[in-house]
Amino acid sequence: MNKENININQKKFLEHYAKTLDADYSAQLAGYKNQTSVTNVKKILDDPKKIKHLEKIIKQNAEKLEITKAFIVQKYLKIIEYAFFEDENGLKEPQLGLRALDGLCKQLGTDRQEELKTKKSIFESIEGLDPNKI
Repeated sequence: MNKENININQKKFLEHYAKTLDADYSAQLAGYKNQTSVTNVKKILDDPKKIKHLEKIIKQNAEKLEITKAFIVQKYLKIIEYAFFEDENGLKEPQLGLRALDGLCKQLGTDRQEELKTKKSIFESIEGLDPNKI
């Protein structure tokens, strides 16, 4: 073990998680079994030392990464798919899905509320035209 008390599987998990942001897939790649992966991932992500190591990995990779709009859209779609997955208890997390949809709309440039706030009416844009006389 190193000074941060991170074993090999934890380090592998953090490295994959920094790249994919997919906890299940990262746990699988790190070698965790399905039965223990949720418990192990929760312990890792709740440990401040492990989070500090994750931040270090992200910082080291930040110069190499080019985060494009397509990457962000892909991640939002993954969140939406997860959040709106319906099982016998109904939708998993509809509020998360709605927030992701909002973020996706902003990435795609379809934030209509903001557009409506900043857009002038046709009458205001034509100088000297009084909308009350039309």
